Amino acid sequence: MISDELKLVLVPWGADIPGEDIWLLENALILGLESVFEAMNIPYADLYDQLGGEAKRSSIVPPFTEAELLVLGGRAPEGTTAIIDGLITAIRDQATSDISAIEIAPRVLRIRAQSFDLPDAFRYQLSALAGGANGWFDVEQQERWHALIVILAEAILEPLDRTVPASIGPETLKMTESWAAYKSFIKAKRGTRTVDEKIGHYRQAVRLDPKFYWAHFNAGQLFKQQQDYHSARREFLGAVEGASDDPNKLGDTYFELGLCSIFLGDTKTARNFWDQALGYAPENPVLLVNLAGTYEQEEDWQNALRLHSRALEINPEYYKAIVSLARLKAQIGEIDEAIPLYEKALSIRPDDPLRHAILGGCYLAQGDEEKARKFFETASLLDPAGGRRELRIDEADAPPAPGEYARQELAKLDEAQRKKDSTGWRWFGR
Repeated sequence: MISDELKLVLVPWGADIPGEDIWLLENALILGLESVFEAMNIPYADLYDQLGGEAKRSSIVPPFTEAELLVLGGRAPEGTTAIIDGLITAIRDQATSDISAIEIAPRVLRIRAQSFDLPDAFRYQLSALAGGANGWFDVEQQERWHALIVILAEAILEPLDRTVPASIGPETLKMTESWAAYKSFIKAKRGTRTVDEKIGHYRQAVRLDPKFYWAHFNAGQLFKQQQDYHSARREFLGAVEGASDDPNKLGDTYFELGLCSIFLGDTKTARNFWDQALGYAPENPVLLVNLAGTYEQEEDWQNALRLHSRALEINPEYYKAIVSLARLKAQIGEIDEAIPLYEKALSIRPDDPLRHAILGGCYLAQGDEEKARKFFETASLLDPAGGRRELRIDEADAPPAPGEYARQELAKLDEAQRKKDSTGWRWFGR
């Protein structure tokens, strides 16, 4: 069942023993539940780090008291349905100190009713391996673990009148064939703070499973954030190899490859990647607008107009498509068609000084000084310091400081009016 009604909050669970292994197990548990919620389109907030989940690496962390959870529920954003937590009780093997069994007891606080639901606890037997805290799972157990996650999700969602669809099962949740790679992935995604540490764990995951799609993809995103676009593109190419013909993954990854190529100044390669992405996601307006941009750089106005227009057909409220098409219409001299697009953009973002300034310029180009003045004055009011700049202005020839530009144009209009007034007839008499 697809839900747009539930909004869940996940907080740290309690645990009766500390340790790196119990922390890793809990994070595998929460990551699995989040994967189920994402597959069901259920929005959630993860407060694990903010509420001290890391502490159980070194100390016993009891579960929140009911009173503490009720206070937390009172602070939750409006519309939040439930808070999810529970208790993990673990047994260690006396000979190896590995965890040999766990009992997982979930708890659900329904916020509106201010009541708790306590689904039955689940006992899970682990095959302990030699190697201390690093050896709490073997590969053969992976499907059993993911099956447990699905059962646990069903137990949590039942009090909320939701059912996990039959299409979501262990195979849906399995990201990699290598459990060791999955553990590195968990550490990268949930257990490290710095970008370099995260990338290190993702790379370790890829070494253990070279076709681990999400490890490649997430590493690529981190490299892109660091503006290392060569490394990012390399990781995204690795992600393509691990996408297993999944059209959604391939569409997203080719889109990212195109972005990296744009940042590297390689427009033609970017277009090739985005053309491939379109084969998997032909109705993606973001992709269509970006692809249109590559044609604009080559002054291929016909293809650029076609793609921008198609993006607006798919999503008439997509802001970037509106302003991009407006800019292109103005650039090729079709001011009459650009103006209503800019006005639509302002109906979506009425406080945008840049669009007010540009629309003023459009009316000025048409000779309508009265309307031009109105939009210039508004831009000046919205940007009094003349310094509001966008990181990536949609208009290539747009004023970088719209308020300053608007005041310059107003000054020109005032000067023109003064000259007009000074050349008129003056009558003198007694």
